[in-house]
Amino acid sequence: MSFDELDRTTRYIYEAKARASAVLNEKAPKLTTLEKAMWVKLKSGDGLCR
Repeated sequence: MSFDELDRTTRYIYEAKARASAVLNEKAPKLTTLEKAMWVKLKSGDGLCR
């Protein structure tokens, strides 16, 4: 999927999910609010982030 086809909001969501996944095993990473919400969701085991 090319980022050229996506709008800015969708790109932010994909980038936040990637960042949250990258720091999944850290105790207290410095994240944006969106990244932290996805990090908590992934950490809880739901894994149903958008």
